[in-house]
Amino acid sequence: MWGLVLAMMLAGRVLAAANGAEGGGHHPVAARQAAVFATVGDDVISAANFQVNLEAAYRQRFFHGKVPREQALAFRRQVADHLVEHLLLYREAQRRGVKADEDWVKQQVQKTAVRYRQLPQWREQREQIMKQLRQRLQEQSLIKQLHRTVEALPTPSEAAVRQYYQAHPQQFTTPERLHLSMILLKVMPWAAEARWQAAGEQARQLVKQLAGGADFASLAQEHSADASVAKGGDLGYIHQGMLSAEAQRVVDRLQPAAVSEPVRLLQGYAVFRLEERVPPQLNAFEHVRSRARRLLLRERKAQAWRALIDQLRNNTPISMNKALLEVQR
Repeated sequence: MWGLVLAMMLAGRVLAAANGAEGGGHHPVAARQAAVFATVGDDVISAANFQVNLEAAYRQRFFHGKVPREQALAFRRQVADHLVEHLLLYREAQRRGVKADEDWVKQQVQKTAVRYRQLPQWREQREQIMKQLRQRLQEQSLIKQLHRTVEALPTPSEAAVRQYYQAHPQQFTTPERLHLSMILLKVMPWAAEARWQAAGEQARQLVKQLAGGADFASLAQEHSADASVAKGGDLGYIHQGMLSAEAQRVVDRLQPAAVSEPVRLLQGYAVFRLEERVPPQLNAFEHVRSRARRLLLRERKAQAWRALIDQLRNNTPISMNKALLEVQR
């Protein structure tokens, strides 16, 4: 479940509510206020409720709460969907007779009280805030218990696990590995351009020496500033993503025993030698059976949870105020 429902974030919303920013929780249609953001079955999500959740989401996701303009509408819709799904799941948990974990609720309330005890709003309106906070946490606990119930699935059969393994070979394939050696001529990022040029020229001279038969390990021990110097520049085996994008592009073009042209990196100029290229290898089912079972079960749990949400959305009349949803912040 999305991080907006974490206890501490809830407390922030409740504090805002205590200052008049939010009209409360879920209201039956008969008691709705004028500013309605959405109706979900017989429940209403107020515009104030949506706005408080939106502001909390901004603060959680974006630096200083400033959302990039091109992402604003999609993010507002994400928050709206979260609120709708939270309400649907809460009502479903109630319908099923799910009970909240009161020990967890109590623990979260205590943590929140400790965190906010110095705030004037907390001291002045503690009882009101605690009541609303406890209600929010009980809602969250009900949804968590519902989640556990839905995900209580049987362990997949051996045949199903093997079928999953065969259908997802990329999940069980050891990626290509490159055995590399490197000579690094270190240059501080803030060094003058003349220093960079000198390092680049020195790297080109090393490449010429290597082309003439010089020993890579010996040159690495003499010139390299990398930690691999003690091993003659040997970096061992690396996977895709361990190098910078520029270095990766260079070494991807190398054949075994080939030496690269100098590559300018953030920390200086590097010369690479490809010692060995180990192709991707699919691991035998017997070696990855347990992992395949865990992945399949995790996938089935996610599908079951998503199916419940989709069912609830499809079976519940939902209406949103598009003017409030699409308004620019």
